[in-house]
Amino acid sequence: MTLLNIFQNNDGTFSWENMAIVLIALIAGYILHQFTAKKKVDQKYISGLEAWDNKYKKLENEFKNYKSNITTGEKQSEKTAQQLNGRVKALEGDIRVLSDDRNKLLHVLTEKDEGLKKYSRQISDLEDSMKSWKEAKARTDAEWAEKVKSLKEDLTRAAAWEQRVKGAEEEAQKAKSMTGNAERRKLEAELRLKTVSEYAGKVVPLENELAIKNKLINEMQELINGGKASSEDLKIAMAQLELQRENNSILQQEFEMKHASNISLVNELEHLKSQFRKLAEENDMLKSKSPEAESLS
Repeated sequence: MTLLNIFQNNDGTFSWENMAIVLIALIAGYILHQFTAKKKVDQKYISGLEAWDNKYKKLENEFKNYKSNITTGEKQSEKTAQQLNGRVKALEGDIRVLSDDRNKLLHVLTEKDEGLKKYSRQISDLEDSMKSWKEAKARTDAEWAEKVKSLKEDLTRAAAWEQRVKGAEEEAQKAKSMTGNAERRKLEAELRLKTVSEYAGKVVPLENELAIKNKLINEMQELINGGKASSEDLKIAMAQLELQRENNSILQQEFEMKHASNISLVNELEHLKSQFRKLAEENDMLKSKSPEAESLS
């Protein structure tokens, strides 16, 4: 009723002015309501936009930080790559140095291996030389033993010849005393005695030299048995053995010469004995001793 009264005038007619005012009020209220709703929506969108703006700024900051981190990481990576490159080059240099050292060590080991092989060959050669030297020494000892035995036999024969010469000289003296040619036979006996004395004088130095050689051989044998002979001692011993061989050849020649002189002396003695036999025909005593002189010859 009140609303109806609003739209009526005092005279009971319809009030279009009031109706317009109400419509204007309704339109204004609607517009205000829409404005308020829009403002609320705008406020809601503004808050959302602010939230999105904040998120965008945050994301932008994160992107900038990420980009900065990427740039820093790239720089750090480049720096690390450069460091790693330098380290790789240094390691390559170290590897080359180690490879050179390894090659040098291999070369040194090869040289030492060759040296060991060389020393082994030298030791084998020394062992072979020692074996050959022992065999040569054994042969030399056997030869010297034979030569010493032969010399002793020669000395024994020389002593026997000397005794025979003395006996022959005694017989010659006896024969000379029985013959008229005593002076000539005396000179012959003196010549024979001189020859025997010279031979005896040559035999004595040979005996001394043989004694020295035997002593040297015994000393060398003691050194070898005692294991005290070094390489220098072996060289000296080999030189001494060579010298001994030369001396042996010289002694052999001297003995051959002396043996030839002994043969000539024996021939002379045989000649004297033939003369004694002729003298024995004049004396019965010499005839009895003539077979004994022949047995001694």
